[in-house]
Amino acid sequence: MKKKTAGLVIVLLCYSAAIAGAFYFIGYQAARRERPALDAQTFYATISDIRGDTLTVAGMDVNDINFRGEFCFSIEKETKITWRYTDIPADDLEVGDHISVTFTGEVLETYPGQIQHVTVIQLLDDEL
Repeated sequence: MKKKTAGLVIVLLCYSAAIAGAFYFIGYQAARRERPALDAQTFYATISDIRGDTLTVAGMDVNDINFRGEFCFSIEKETKITWRYTDIPADDLEVGDHISVTFTGEVLETYPGQIQHVTVIQLLDDEL
């Protein structure tokens, strides 16, 4: 009888470990999709020029010294544009708007600096 009970306990422990492992993996994947990449950087800027899908921005004084200059970047299909946690079209952005720019990868050292992969643009102004 002790062997049956011990076997049942071992089976239940293995089953519980498998279920816990599955839920851990599902949660890990969901969290990974929601958070920005670990090498992502964000800075604040004012839009100074819009030409099609290319924006030129001037970094604000609140930024680190490396992000106070001028930068340009293209809005790609996968670039998320939001205002108050709501997706908006790129057409809603205007010259003079204050935005935050989140990107990954390098910034080309040209004038203005060229950002290669912008992942999120967030409109910071109170009114749309």
